[in-house]
Amino acid sequence: MPDAPTSTAVHLWRLALDPARLAAVASSQGIPASDEDHGYAGHALLCGLFGKEHTPKPWLLDGRKGVLWAYAFAPLTTSDCEFADPLYHAAVRWDESVSKPLPHLKAGRQVGWNLRACPVVRQGSSKTTKSSEHDYLLWVAKRDGVPASSLEAAAVYASWLRERAWTATAGATLDSVTVEGWQKPATTGANAWRGRGDGRLRLPDVNFSGTLTITDPDAFQAQIARGVGRHRAFGFGMLLLRSLAG
Repeated sequence: MPDAPTSTAVHLWRLALDPARLAAVASSQGIPASDEDHGYAGHALLCGLFGKEHTPKPWLLDGRKGVLWAYAFAPLTTSDCEFADPLYHAAVRWDESVSKPLPHLKAGRQVGWNLRACPVVRQGSSKTTKSSEHDYLLWVAKRDGVPASSLEAAAVYASWLRERAWTATAGATLDSVTVEGWQKPATTGANAWRGRGDGRLRLPDVNFSGTLTITDPDAFQAQIARGVGRHRAFGFGMLLLRSLAG
């Protein structure tokens, strides 16, 4: 029998989308078709529906299936977006969209997980220095003075997750980490598609999977709601859980 959720349970939302109307939302915001991973289209849709301050995150959009998953601290209700622009509202098939509270997992429970993340290093965050982001693989190559091609990319990205993105306060230990695949899609940056930028960004898009063991249930719920790594408002960082067989 599953563990009962608490009053502060994290809810998993599943929004069924109309791809053509999602494309219309993107077009209305000046987001070009070259937004290959739908990161900015999904961000625009959620902000238009719920407002920037109340947009659920992290979230994950599967453009091929027309589904957007998200975490929030409340069930999904249409009243949350009753004043949304009709264009945005029509992009969601509300009669097919549902939510449920996640179980409050007990300490010692082992579960499987999947994660889409953006392994980057941010540098230059002082008031006098413009910050910039770098693909973690390229950053490691530069740090170690070796060609990026000489590094085992899967191992480097796995080390990013274990050593940089997964903190001691996550409420769970990573038992195993597998890099399922990665790419560097040409994604137009937010400033660029608003006409204020200087080009297209190519940041790593990495799919991980593995198993973990819960050590602190409350802290783990907070970690799920917070997400992993950067760019959580643009479709990265959502930790999807699954039961293990046996």
